[in-house]
Amino acid sequence: MIEVEMHGSQITRGKRLVYIDGIASAPANRIKIQNPPKYRGVGSALLMFARRRSLELGYEGRVGLHALPDSEKFYDDQEMLDLGKDSDYDDLTYFEGRGMASRSIK
Repeated sequence: MIEVEMHGSQITRGKRLVYIDGIASAPANRIKIQNPPKYRGVGSALLMFARRRSLELGYEGRVGLHALPDSEKFYDDQEMLDLGKDSDYDDLTYFEGRGMASRSIK
């Protein structure tokens, strides 16, 4: 689920971003259902969708989200900046990114 009108960038103040309210696709969450997990790359594809939507809206690919502790490494691997724990959001770590330096978003 994404939100596109109410959130602003913490890196580039005054600029809007696409806020990702939730991505539910971690293969580790499916182990009880399917071991080993069959599908990989779903989270990356959903994150790419949010970045593309950000570009379409003129937000220059900016996206932000609060990560569950077990997902922090995933967002770090996706080249998103860790902006620390957010006490207003259950102390979850806030990540923000703008496009992908080493990958194309076309």
